[in-house]
Amino acid sequence: MASVRGAQPVLTGSRVLLRPWAPVDAEDVFAACQDAEIQRWVPIPSPYARSDAVSYVSKLAPAAWEDGGAVFAVVEPATHRVAGSIGAHSMSDGVAHVGYWTTAAARGHGFTSDALRTITGWFLREGGAVRVELVVEPANRGSVRVAEAAGFTREGLLRQRLNLRGRQVDVAMYSMLARDAAAAKL
Repeated sequence: MASVRGAQPVLTGSRVLLRPWAPVDAEDVFAACQDAEIQRWVPIPSPYARSDAVSYVSKLAPAAWEDGGAVFAVVEPATHRVAGSIGAHSMSDGVAHVGYWTTAAARGHGFTSDALRTITGWFLREGGAVRVELVVEPANRGSVRVAEAAGFTREGLLRQRLNLRGRQVDVAMYSMLARDAAAAKL
């Protein structure tokens, strides 16, 4: 089924390339999602099976595009290696709720904050969003650093907002509005 939105674009950041997931990426997703840190902080199946990865790249990510969101593979341009995933699985009322994960090998290189700036700018300029938001557990220092490095504003703490593997956890709400993105030149 073809999207009425056309083909999902490829986005170029200063350090990364964001492209649609493809079935050939399933092995990279499977390998990345074996990482204990991804399983600790990201609401993915655990244990994470190859079939989960195949479903992610061939069904869930394309369905996000059909549902008004966009999920991208974060790729290092120099090596063409997958560095992570970023996107919104849907958008409603002009709000894109973004999530991301980063492979262990790609952490600490600024790829994810560049990916977050890139996708946020795209959602606010061309993707129909007026607000991009994300939630992160305050103890997830890596994701907090990514949000803050990308210029997001912490709005507050949402108590017991997220169910992660059967436990209700507090999350910090971060956002960026179109006027914030314009000031940051995203």
